[in-house]
Amino acid sequence: MLDSIKEQMIDTSRAIDFTVSKLCYDSRYVESGNIFFAVRGFKADGNLFINEALLKGAQAVITDGSSMADSRVLRVKNVRKAMALMSAKFYDNPSSKMKIIGVTGTNGKTTTSALIYHILYSNGKKCGLIGTNGNLINNRFIKTSYTTPESVELQSLLKQMADERVEFVSMEVSSHALAMYRVYGIDFDMAVYTNLTPEHLDFHTTMEDYFITKRNLFDSLKRINIKNNKTAAVYNIDDEYGKRMVSTTEAERISYGLASGMYECEDIEMDFKGTKFTLLVPRNGENTVKLNVKTNLTGKFNIYNTIAAIAASHAAGLNYRQITSVLKDFKPVDGRFNQKKLKKGTTAIVDYSHTPDSLLKALITIKEILSGVESKGKIITVFGCGGGRDKTKRPVMGNIAAENSYMAIITSDNPRDEDPLEIINEIKSGIKKNNYLVIENREEAIKKAIELSGKNDVVLVAGKGHETYQEIKGVKHHFSDKEVIEKYI
Repeated sequence: MLDSIKEQMIDTSRAIDFTVSKLCYDSRYVESGNIFFAVRGFKADGNLFINEALLKGAQAVITDGSSMADSRVLRVKNVRKAMALMSAKFYDNPSSKMKIIGVTGTNGKTTTSALIYHILYSNGKKCGLIGTNGNLINNRFIKTSYTTPESVELQSLLKQMADERVEFVSMEVSSHALAMYRVYGIDFDMAVYTNLTPEHLDFHTTMEDYFITKRNLFDSLKRINIKNNKTAAVYNIDDEYGKRMVSTTEAERISYGLASGMYECEDIEMDFKGTKFTLLVPRNGENTVKLNVKTNLTGKFNIYNTIAAIAASHAAGLNYRQITSVLKDFKPVDGRFNQKKLKKGTTAIVDYSHTPDSLLKALITIKEILSGVESKGKIITVFGCGGGRDKTKRPVMGNIAAENSYMAIITSDNPRDEDPLEIINEIKSGIKKNNYLVIENREEAIKKAIELSGKNDVVLVAGKGHETYQEIKGVKHHFSDKEVIEKYI
């Protein structure tokens, strides 16, 4: 077991050998025979709980903190790397038994990874899905708390998939997961890049650091991996970071875009019901084949997601007929541009757009669709910003909502431990127009938006999407944007 982290160990003379019963990074769950990893988290430092873990019977403690006299405490260079490598070893290196497709980017990860899963599964492949909205093993749902789980849970999940003969795993790979080595040691066969826009700058501090963290996924791809598989890097060539993202990878580079790349599209038709477009796809190195693509998704951002999934699925071995024949059956991911028609003729949309870029794209999509409607309606946007996250985006999102809406209603998202009104004031500071209301109570804000709307209008409720809670002062209360809309339908 310890051989898996030999490169990380500082003092190999203190290595001990024993049978491991469980891996654990939370001292509250340590039992006799466990290994405890003293990980520094966002709220607590695992090194403060080493003695507690030992008293509970931990056979060994792995830390990158200060040395201790106890022979059961082993020091390593990086405890998170060690935890990832030992987790992979403990669960018998499950990623070596499947083809792993990692999807990364600021926006679009959930939809793109779900699309890839849907295409492969619908064509008879045994598949796993790992992401924000939950995990699937051959369509059996498993709840999740993170976009990308910690390495111990992640390797355990991959082991379940391998045991159930899964062939392909489509998984979201967040920047936090890359920075904190949750996916370290996983043998990826393909990486898919969607886009990069300002987000998580409370964690990464700069866009360049954010970019470099994402690029690590592509740099980890070897031309031929240890499974003897040829690897592929699918990337958005229209994105300003696209070419740089794959510039140092050994994998085959496959580009896509709306009007450029190996995959590009034309003749786009879009409404609230879905999208149709013609996709030019590579055959023998040339964009000579045209596919007619029809999906239930709408918005140019979803065209990007769809093309990325098509390119990835083709690189995974499916032919274009197999791919396009099942696309029409894919339903929008929960919380991603979900629509509800109200009795008065208003269209209500629930969307997870919680970044400046995603909010702007959602509003532009609505404006583009409304521009093609004879009786043009107005847009009323309900949104807030989460507490304990990047504060720099708050005024930016305020300006985007006001500039692109008839009326913006600023409310609470998940204030967490922050004062909701302080968050709202920071949002207001970026607004230059006088077309906004402040209603801190989120249900009342949604209700007001519906009351203000009329036939052909659109109410966009942004920020929380699929979430069924609102976190206030560290406590999660049940709350669903969808349920509130249906209440006042």
